[in-house]
Amino acid sequence: MTRRKESVFFMAGVFAAVFCFCAAVFFAGYRWSERLFYDKMAAVAGAIPGSKEVIMQTLKGASAKDLAKGKEILGRYGYYGRLPGEEPGLLFFAGSLLAAGTGTAVLFLFIYRQKSRLRKRAEDLTGYLRQVEEGNYSLFPGKGEDFLSGLEDEIYKTVLALRESRETVLREKENLAKNLADISHQFKTPLTSLSILSEVLLRRITKEEDAKAVRKMEKQTQRLAGLTASLLTLSRADAGVLTFDIRRVPVSELLEVSLEPVMPILEEKGQKVRLAGEKKMMESLTLYCDVKWMREALGNLLKNASEHSPAGTEICIRVWDNPVFTGIAVEDEGTGFSKKELPRLFERFYKGEDAPKDSAGIGLALAKTLIEAQKGEIRAENRREGGARFLIKFYKNM
Repeated sequence: MTRRKESVFFMAGVFAAVFCFCAAVFFAGYRWSERLFYDKMAAVAGAIPGSKEVIMQTLKGASAKDLAKGKEILGRYGYYGRLPGEEPGLLFFAGSLLAAGTGTAVLFLFIYRQKSRLRKRAEDLTGYLRQVEEGNYSLFPGKGEDFLSGLEDEIYKTVLALRESRETVLREKENLAKNLADISHQFKTPLTSLSILSEVLLRRITKEEDAKAVRKMEKQTQRLAGLTASLLTLSRADAGVLTFDIRRVPVSELLEVSLEPVMPILEEKGQKVRLAGEKKMMESLTLYCDVKWMREALGNLLKNASEHSPAGTEICIRVWDNPVFTGIAVEDEGTGFSKKELPRLFERFYKGEDAPKDSAGIGLALAKTLIEAQKGEIRAENRREGGARFLIKFYKNM
C-alpha cells in the first residue's frame, strides 16, 4: 500500500470514528429526552387517574385548539417549552466537547506523524547529498511512494549525471597529464641539444663577435626552457594533476632555497636582500608547504621585485607569525603599481607598464597559482614609503 492510499484510509477512518461518536452522543440525548417526557406524562396520568381515557386520547392526537389551550394553562404555572427536571444541555455540551477534542487529537497526531515523516525524509535526502558531495554516488535508499518520490528520482538522475561527468573529467585529466608529460619530454630533448651545441660552438669559435652571438643564443635557449617549464606547470595546475609534497618546512630553509636561483640577477644589479624579523622566530618558525613549488613561487616574486627596482636598491623579505596565519612579504624600492595595473597583476600574459621587453607575463600568475594550490593567499599593494609589496598568508589549521 502506498503512502498516499494509507493517508486516504487514515483520514476516512478518522472521519468515520468521529461521525459514529457524535451520532451515538446525539442518539443518547434523544433517548434521554424521550425517557424524561415519558416519566412526566406518567406522573400526570397517575395524578388524575379518572381522566386517563382523555389523557390517552389527547396524547394520540390532539387538536390545534386543545394544544393552544394546554400551552396557555402551562404558561400560568411557568412552563414554557421545557419540562422540569434534569437539564440535557450539559450532557450535549460535554458530548460535543469530547467529540471535538477526540477529533482534534486524532488530527493533530496525524499531522505530527506526517511532519515527522517529512523531517525524516528531508534528513535522508540531506545525508545522501552530503555523501554525493564526498564522492559517494551510491543508490539512494528510497522510502516508498509519496509526493517526495518524484524528487528523489530526479535527485538520483542528477547524481548519475554528475558521476558520469566526474568520471569523464577524471579520464580527460589523466589523458591530459600523460600528454603534458609527453610534451614536456619532447621539449626538453631539443632544448638540451641546443644548450650542448652552444657550449660546443663556444669552444670552437675564436672570433668575439661570433662568441657573443652564441652566448645570446644560449641565453634565449635557457629563457625558452624556463617559459616552457612555466607553461607546462600552469597547464598541469589547470588540469588538476599537479602533485604537491606538503610537509613541515622551516621558513629559514624555504627563504634560502628561494634566494639561491635569484642571487645572480640581484648581484648583477647590485641589489641587496634584507631579512626582517626576529632571529629566534625565523629559526623556529615552520610552514606546511611544498618546498619545490614554493621556491618557484617566491623566486618569481623576488625576480619581479628585482626587475622593477633600480640598481643598488634593497629588497626586503619580512616574516611574521600570529595565532591565525604565517605571513611572508616581499618588498622593493621601485615605482610601485599604478591603479590601472594593480587589479590585473596576476592575470596570465599581462605585462605591466614597466615590464621588461622580454617578459612573458606569466611569472606572477604562476606564483599565485602555486600558492593558492597549497591553501595560501597572495595579494599585491603599494607601500606608503614607495615601492611594491607582495603579501603571502598561510592560514593555520587549514
